[in-house]
Amino acid sequence: MKKIIIFILIVGVAISALGQTPSGNLSAKFSTIPIKVWGEVVNPGIYDVPVGYDLLGVLSIAGGPINTAKLTNVKVIRGYRLDKDDPIVVYVDLDKYIETGDESLIPEIREGDTIMVPPKFGKNFMTNFAAILAIAQSITIMAYYIDRVTETP
Repeated sequence: MKKIIIFILIVGVAISALGQTPSGNLSAKFSTIPIKVWGEVVNPGIYDVPVGYDLLGVLSIAGGPINTAKLTNVKVIRGYRLDKDDPIVVYVDLDKYIETGDESLIPEIREGDTIMVPPKFGKNFMTNFAAILAIAQSITIMAYYIDRVTETP
């Protein structure tokens, strides 16, 4: 009876070991490449993504763009050139892709690439404008009280 139990345990362990990769992570299951994602995305950082992913796939892994992202000028900075005519910086208009669905606008990502999603112009305009307005209001209030104090009855 002990031999049967030991045999069943060994078979169970062997079956469970066959169904798993050594580390159990994405890198062990697929060939991955490191990609840097900067700028106006939910979770900027360095990601190991499967080979063959395109720009949309990598941006999706990073949580997607946030409201302040300028989608007409996303940059893919290449880690290396395939040939001397290959550009180092590729500009991508994601708004045009969204309008047309033309997949030729979306580049495939290569090892060592950096994706930069820039902010819209004036991203901080309202914050800066509010600060300037608060300072102007404070100066106006101070001038009003100084004027009242210096008035003679």
